[in-house]
Amino acid sequence: MHFVDYIKALDHHAYFIHAFKDGAHKLKEFLKEKFNISHSQNPDFYHEKFDVIGIDDSRRLKELHSSKSFKDGTKRIFIIESTGITREAQNALLKIFEEPNEDTHFFLIMPSVEMLLPTLRSRLSIIKTEQENPIVESAENFLKLSAKQKIEFVDEIAERIADEKATKSDALEFLVSLEIVLYNKGVEKNSSALSAVLKAKDYINDRSASVKQLLEFVALSV
Repeated sequence: MHFVDYIKALDHHAYFIHAFKDGAHKLKEFLKEKFNISHSQNPDFYHEKFDVIGIDDSRRLKELHSSKSFKDGTKRIFIIESTGITREAQNALLKIFEEPNEDTHFFLIMPSVEMLLPTLRSRLSIIKTEQENPIVESAENFLKLSAKQKIEFVDEIAERIADEKATKSDALEFLVSLEIVLYNKGVEKNSSALSAVLKAKDYINDRSASVKQLLEFVALSV
């Protein structure tokens, strides 16, 4: 079954969907076919993809949510894709995920629900599927490598970014997958490794940041 098969009705205000290839596209198709909600030329349909949702992004989402629908009685849809979200942004979104405006539905598409605070997680209808998450599987395999192999692995990512065959989003996705796996293996015993990953995530989008140095720092810390 695909994740859309688990959505029987729009009876919840906020959904969490594990990120899979073409997930947002499939969700848009499903909303059109099942509920006749089109994303095309629809001012009440919002879709945006973030690297990491920060506090400014959450404030903008709150402003968009506070505005009235363009047509009374229509569904307002918010599809939000991201590879990560800061703690501050999550706290800022608590209220609208708990008490959204009438006929408003949020779809949060991210690699893992485990990266969300329990307070935010409790406000979401979590759609679980039997599908495996490939980025998590890749991170698990990475952790099994020798120290030398880990350095070679991350250097290849950095080289692809330098050659413009990949972007910083790919590096960020890798870091998020590591965070998920380390979190699932136990926060206490992986606290130093998680700290290194979080530090790299914080700095990776800085203009002056060296992707190679950040990834190597993580590789030597996990």
